[in-house]
Amino acid sequence: MSRHHSTTGLLAGLALLVSIPAHAADHDDTQTLPSIAVTNSAERQKVLDELRSMPGATGVRFGDDYRARTVIGLGDVLGNMAGVYAQRPSGQEASKISIRGSGIAAANIRGIRLLRDGLPLARLDDLNEGIYADVMTAERIEVYRGASSLQYGAATLGGAINLVSPTAYTSPGAALRLEAGSDGFRRAQLKGGKVFDGGLDAYASVTHYESDGFRQNSAERSSRLYANIGYAFSATSRGRFHLTEERYMGEMPGTLTLAQIRDNPDLAAPANLAANARIQTSPRWHLAYRHEWDLEGADKLSVGVFHTGTKFDSPTALVRALYDAVDYGVSLRHEMHGSLAGRGNRFVWGAGYSRGKGDNRLLFGIPFVPDGAVNDRRSNAELYAENTWQATERLALVAGLQGTQARRETINATPPFVFEYPNGSDSRTYSSLNPKIGAIWDAGHRIQWYANLSRVHEAPPSVSFRTSVPPPAADARTLDMQRATTAEIGVRGGDAALSWNAALYRSRLRDELLAMPNMLMPTQPISVNAASPTEHTGFELELQGRQGLPALDGSLEWNLAYTWNRFRFDGDARYGNNRLPGIPDHVLQAGFTYRHASGFYIGPSVALGSHWYADQANTLRAPGYGVVNLGAGYVARSGYRVFIDARNLADKHYAATADYVADARLQPAGVFRPGQTRALFAGIEIFW
Repeated sequence: MSRHHSTTGLLAGLALLVSIPAHAADHDDTQTLPSIAVTNSAERQKVLDELRSMPGATGVRFGDDYRARTVIGLGDVLGNMAGVYAQRPSGQEASKISIRGSGIAAANIRGIRLLRDGLPLARLDDLNEGIYADVMTAERIEVYRGASSLQYGAATLGGAINLVSPTAYTSPGAALRLEAGSDGFRRAQLKGGKVFDGGLDAYASVTHYESDGFRQNSAERSSRLYANIGYAFSATSRGRFHLTEERYMGEMPGTLTLAQIRDNPDLAAPANLAANARIQTSPRWHLAYRHEWDLEGADKLSVGVFHTGTKFDSPTALVRALYDAVDYGVSLRHEMHGSLAGRGNRFVWGAGYSRGKGDNRLLFGIPFVPDGAVNDRRSNAELYAENTWQATERLALVAGLQGTQARRETINATPPFVFEYPNGSDSRTYSSLNPKIGAIWDAGHRIQWYANLSRVHEAPPSVSFRTSVPPPAADARTLDMQRATTAEIGVRGGDAALSWNAALYRSRLRDELLAMPNMLMPTQPISVNAASPTEHTGFELELQGRQGLPALDGSLEWNLAYTWNRFRFDGDARYGNNRLPGIPDHVLQAGFTYRHASGFYIGPSVALGSHWYADQANTLRAPGYGVVNLGAGYVARSGYRVFIDARNLADKHYAATADYVADARLQPAGVFRPGQTRALFAGIEIFW
């Protein structure tokens, strides 16, 4: 299918949209915008207040907001959040997500705890794929940077991303959503929730998605079922069971050179195209149950269990991987409210234990080369506590501590040319104690200053903690745990007309998980710990506001998210003070939306990024990019909304991500993946 193919569904959606006049619906004198199944303002404010109680940068994206346009993956939702670098390479659903430089050497998500309702949603060693986070079945998505994620037992450089599930109480009734667009994009979702007598409620969503992709060998399709059932055993005791079952197939177009992206980003890497490289789950499922008790006063106790199973088949140009993994665990969280020295005090403690395993086969299809196996085992044990004391009317002091023990084991049976997973077996236990102190100062006039000092850690993934010794030799070793100490200061405040959140942080890392060149097999860089300390320094600024426009019978909403990144080696013997590759120094997202009182809205947005290096040696550099988008829609009081979403209007060709490269002088230059080219999407959502 051609890159800019428009389906019949898209044309129908456009015709429906443009046929609705701006004054189609009557409106009252207060000019209140129509609302369809939107989280009420009191609930939103409660969420925002909870985030403001943490002495660090946090963020939230409400589903009612981001689903007013087409969102294909997690990268579309978090891309306009300061401090979060989110891209969908090749325009596919899978996303590369990095928070404050976390997992900078990973192709997907590493060093970020991916959660649903506070329980792990994917692998417990924090090596995850963005396709596991279904943005269409989330009431909101919360982001906790670094040690702000301590309340969920996490203490990694990236922190945590938590999907909060809808229920029949927050999303009553039913809705049908239909979308279509460029490159064969089609998606349909049917969802609904109902509250029954006797304390029972149920919510369910079924989604089907297909796309031919704008590149060769980049088609995707998925089918997802998500459901939860809640039951109130009494006024103070309730439980909820969650079920997710999903099937996903995604072709893998591979990487290109910068020249190929500039001239023809539609191409696939020849080897990937010849092999029809792809990944296909069969299927993936996730089960979870959480029970909550309301104790005396505002005290709460919750216990949760989860079980995740993932199977996929992935033939590529070099090997066919058969992956079979299971992760499961239990968590406890206890929140207590009281007083200390006559002042309000909140104490939260919790614990978690989880285990996982993977039994993976590598089929090479080469005569006289035996098939391989990579079998790994993993476990995490965590105990944490955090105390917030209201020392004065304006000053709150926060102290926390996390203790963790991570176990990694592997048994590899691989040919000698597989350097990513060297032959042999090994095991190692990683232990860490991570303190945190912070303060929040209420300066009045809705202005709040905050600061924190924290330590975080990251144990290596269980599939790669055993690595080859560089340069490649007939030996292997285990990786050390990545550790970081972070200092952060910020200010937030404002009102509906203008609100802001600005944060400045500096993290000093030891043993950062990176990669080194492989002289014998350039396509297989060797996982290593950085030989010298590294530094991650950044500034994050978010501005947003809303201004009434009485003369135009509406309002203007705007938002801006700017991030300055300075990720560098610190006196490395080989790389000196070079920049760490993969993420631009400057990233800016901004958007404006005019909303008419009738329900019509329209507005542009821009995404800008400065140039960035693709290798640790700083010899290969990707140019900066600038992308302009436009969205429009109409929200009707009668129970439906329509929208169009135009992406990359100028059809800019740019590199969105790259495979991690240690030294481009020693490795192939075709390591880049292009960003989404020009595309047009439209949709309609009907509520009843």
